[in-house]
Amino acid sequence: MARRRRLSRRRAGFTLLESLVVVALMALFAGMAAQLLRPPSGRLRLESATRALCASLRATRARAIATNAETAVVFNLARKSYTSPVGGEGKFPADAQIFLEIAHTQRLTDRLGAISFFADGTSTGGDVTLVTPQARATIGVNWLTGEATCALA
Repeated sequence: MARRRRLSRRRAGFTLLESLVVVALMALFAGMAAQLLRPPSGRLRLESATRALCASLRATRARAIATNAETAVVFNLARKSYTSPVGGEGKFPADAQIFLEIAHTQRLTDRLGAISFFADGTSTGGDVTLVTPQARATIGVNWLTGEATCALA
């Protein structure tokens, strides 16, 4: 009986190795949770929005060529968004200032404007500049080639 009591006393509790593994796992999960709870940086949000807009402009140009019809990306400065027939609506960061330099004929209102792409690949051209406190991005569309270029500074 005494021997059985000694064996059961030895088996009770956790070893040092088991305790260290549990502490390491808790630290790993806490580090992951901190990254998920923290909002992304302003520069990262601007870069993501810039890449999405460039992709949308390129896809819209490709659709214009493929369907042999004029298509356009419409910018809504009041809502800080743009609409493409290919990708739907895209949003700019809420803290971004948006400057739209487009042809006068493409100004729909003082808060709405468009960049149109034609069946031969050309476009009306224009520049979109996004400025946040952390970064600045310029998206340019060449009127002759319709090519969209993106630069983050």
